[in-house]
Amino acid sequence: MLTDEKLLNLAQLLSPAFPTGAFAYSHGLETAFREAWIADAASLEDWLRDCLIEGTGRSDAIWVRSAFVAEDPIELDRTARAFVLGRERLRETERQGAAFTRTANAVWLLDLPDLILPVAVGRVARLCDIDLDATVSLYLQAFASNLVAAAMRLSPIGQTAGQKVIHRLNETCLAVSKATRGLTEDDVFSNAFLSDIAAMQHETLEPRLFQS
Repeated sequence: MLTDEKLLNLAQLLSPAFPTGAFAYSHGLETAFREAWIADAASLEDWLRDCLIEGTGRSDAIWVRSAFVAEDPIELDRTARAFVLGRERLRETERQGAAFTRTANAVWLLDLPDLILPVAVGRVARLCDIDLDATVSLYLQAFASNLVAAAMRLSPIGQTAGQKVIHRLNETCLAVSKATRGLTEDDVFSNAFLSDIAAMQHETLEPRLFQS
């Protein structure tokens, strides 16, 4: 169980205020709105649930867990990069991970190299002795929250509707966290095909607000 200090450390690490630059990335949502694959809060919720259960959310949860227990996080990071689909997605996780690692090193006096985001989060949680299940669950909620924030900039979806989406996805975040216990890189896959296609198409999207 988390102590008060560890709980606050986790909340700080995964807060929107933690400087990862997440606001600059839509994870393909910008393309999805342009193609009308997402049109309102209900379709956004369905899209994000698929991403959590079948796509990046599930994969990232496995990488967070693997990084927490890895003998060599650098070797794991190389493997995790190889699983990232498309240049836009790789740049997204590389840049956010590098920013996350630099700030965590400075605040908690660590000495980690640049890692992609889920590997960085898992390793920092290990070094700061933060509960792994709590880390994965909050990581998934932060993933969904960042994308809801992007969706609100791309569409008429308002703040209240967006918060309702996040609230309804909390159960999914907890379920995915639980389902990924004990899984390894051999269990990583993505069945969120439209999300992956949207991310790849984003490279040539003009004009665009987001980097991915």
